[in-house]
Amino acid sequence: GETVVVSGAAGAVGSTVGQIAKIKGARVVGIAGSDEKIAYLKDELQFDEAINYKTEDDIQKALSDACPDGVDVYFDNVGGPISDSVMNLLNEFARIPVCGAISSYNAESEKDDMGPRVQSKLIKTKALMQGFIVSDYSERFPEGAKQLAEWLKDGKLHYEETITEGFDKIPDAFLGLFQGKNKGKQLIK
Repeated sequence: GETVVVSGAAGAVGSTVGQIAKIKGARVVGIAGSDEKIAYLKDELQFDEAINYKTEDDIQKALSDACPDGVDVYFDNVGGPISDSVMNLLNEFARIPVCGAISSYNAESEKDDMGPRVQSKLIKTKALMQGFIVSDYSERFPEGAKQLAEWLKDGKLHYEETITEGFDKIPDAFLGLFQGKNKGKQLIK
C-alpha cells in the first residue's frame, strides 16, 4: 500500500526494485529518460506511473501528480535534481535507500554537484536515508537468489539486457551507461 519511487527505473537495478515493490503490493512510480523506457516500465513491468525526466517540463509537478499521497520509499539510483524533487514529497517515516548517484559521477568537482540541502526535509518527515552497496548483504545472497529465481520462474519478474558486441566497444558501452543508452543490464559479448 505504500508509494515507492525509483529513479533509474529502466536499468537492471531499478527495474528489479520496482518489480519487487509491485510484488510486495506497493504503488510504483518509475523515473527514466526515454519514451521507450517509459513504455517498458508501464506496459511490460506494470509500474503504476512512469516519468520521462528528459521531456517533462516540470519534474516537481509530474512527481506530485504521480504521487498524490506522497512518497514512502525513494530508491535513489541517480541523486541530483531528480532526487531533490522527490525529497519534497516524502511522507513521515519515509525510507531512502541510496544505491547510486550517477548524476554526479562525472562531476569535475564537488561544486558541480551542489543542490538543496536535505537535512530539514529529513528532520521534518523523520525519514531515514542510508547508502549501501550490494556486498553489505553478502550473507543473504543465497536467500535473495532463491527468491529472485522463484519470481522469475513464476513470471513475476522480467528483465532486459542491452548487449553490445565486440571487445573494442567496451568503452562506448560503459560510457553509454552514463547517457542512459541501455535498458536493463548492459552486457558485452
